[in-house]
Amino acid sequence: MKIIIVENELYLAQSIQNNLSEKLNAKCEIFASYDEALDTDGDIYIINTNLKGKIDKFIDAKKEKIIILLAPYVTYSTVTQPIEMGADDYLQKPFSIEELIRKITHLKEYYTLKTQTDKLQEFIEHILKDVDISDDFNEKNLKFPLFVKTNYIKAVDKIIFDYAKKTNSNIQFIDLQNIDEKKLNTNTIYYAPEFYDNPAVINSLSKYNTVIIVPKNFQNNYPNYHLIEIEISKKNFLNDEILTIEDYIKFIILNHQHKLPDTELSKKLGISRKSLWEKRKKYGIFKQK
Repeated sequence: MKIIIVENELYLAQSIQNNLSEKLNAKCEIFASYDEALDTDGDIYIINTNLKGKIDKFIDAKKEKIIILLAPYVTYSTVTQPIEMGADDYLQKPFSIEELIRKITHLKEYYTLKTQTDKLQEFIEHILKDVDISDDFNEKNLKFPLFVKTNYIKAVDKIIFDYAKKTNSNIQFIDLQNIDEKKLNTNTIYYAPEFYDNPAVINSLSKYNTVIIVPKNFQNNYPNYHLIEIEISKKNFLNDEILTIEDYIKFIILNHQHKLPDTELSKKLGISRKSLWEKRKKYGIFKQK
C-alpha cells in the first residue's frame, strides 16, 4: 500500500509517515504541494486543504483513489467542495493518528466491498441478460408478499434482481424450514425458491417483501399473499438446466405446433394424437389455425 502525504508542515507529515509505515506497513512519500504530488501514483492520498495551488485540479486527477482531507477548519472551500469534487473524507486538525488509521481502514474495506459488489452485479446481469420477460410480469407489478407459479425460475430471478436494483433493496435467500424472524427487516426481499408448507412461518413472512416459488398444483389458502403465474414459452436451454418431461412437452407443443401437423408432432414426442390433444387441454394450449 502506497500513501502519498501532501502537507507543508514537515513535522506533521513526518509523524504521519512514521506512524503509517509502522502500523499499516505502508510505503509513504511526502510532498509539500499539489503540483509536486500530481504525477505520483499512490493508493491513498492524505492532503492538506490549505495549501497554495489548485486543489480542484489535483482532486480531479486523483478522484479514483482514496483521498482524505486534512482541514485546519471546516468550511465550504476546505471540506464540502473538495468532497463534492471527489474526495472521500476529512479530518479537522488537530487529529489523532488512531482516527486517521480508522478512516484509512474503513475506506479500504468500503472500496474492496464496492468492487466485489460491482463485479457480482455485472456477473448476475450477464447470467440473466438473455431471459426475456413479458411486460405483464415486470418489477413494477410486484405486490408483496407474493406466491409465484412458474415454469422458469430464472425469469423470477430476473424480476426480483431488477426490482432490488431499482429500489435499492437487499435480496436474501431463505429456507422456509429455518427462519429467524428476529433478523428480518423491511428493506430486504426474502426469496424462497423452494416451497415448504409451514403456515406459521409463511404467515409471519407476510409482513415483509416475501417471494415464494410454489408448485403448479398449489392452492392459495393465505389471504395476505398475492399469487401470479409466469409462464415462459420460449427460452434458451442452458447447459446447466434440466427440464421436467412435462415442461419439455409443453415447450415443444407451444413452439412447434404451428410448424408441424399433429400426426408428425405426436410422433416426434412419442405420444398418440389423443394424448397430444389431452396435453393441450391440460396445459390450456389452443392450437393456432
